[in-house]
Amino acid sequence: MRTLLRWLMRLVFLGMLGIGVLVGLVYPWTGGGKGFEIGRWRAFDSVDGFQPVEILLPANEQQILVRAELSTPNPVGDTGSLSVMTLTVASDRRTELAHYFSLDGVQGQQVSPQLPGRAYMLEAGALYRPGEEPYLFTFGPGDAEIEMATVDLILVGGTLEIDEAVPPIGYGFMVIGFVGLALTFRRRQKKPSAPPPQKWGR
Repeated sequence: MRTLLRWLMRLVFLGMLGIGVLVGLVYPWTGGGKGFEIGRWRAFDSVDGFQPVEILLPANEQQILVRAELSTPNPVGDTGSLSVMTLTVASDRRTELAHYFSLDGVQGQQVSPQLPGRAYMLEAGALYRPGEEPYLFTFGPGDAEIEMATVDLILVGGTLEIDEAVPPIGYGFMVIGFVGLALTFRRRQKKPSAPPPQKWGR
């Protein structure tokens, strides 16, 4: 009976461990994957300046990540938390997203070994369940004045909205399942038997 109960407990904790892996690791990995690039559009160049971009987004996407690639002719100095660029996304006369881009903590990538220019990939957020009306992306200058070469708007699809409260629940299931499973494999220590009676010699 004890052996059967022990195996049942092992199955329960193994199931909890499996659920924890699915919820804590697989769920955020599948939802927050890299996705695929829907397209990129030029929003700024040194000749025309900032230009609004109007796009009809695919309505079958649950969410679309919005990014901007800012390239500069030279490395940008420390701008702190000051904004270097702004973005407003509107659709059907309603603002869907407003963001201030900062270079704080963003590492610029060298465009070419022969040139000093840098490219900065900046995250703006996400558009959830896009509608059928066109979306207008409007970039503008920020508080910090920097020399820009180009700005490209990049839209990424193929990702899912992640509930940030779910993965910690999975971590808890993983800990309980692992600890409980380990305890079921511990052998009970046998009580030491009484020492044999001492024989007295001559």
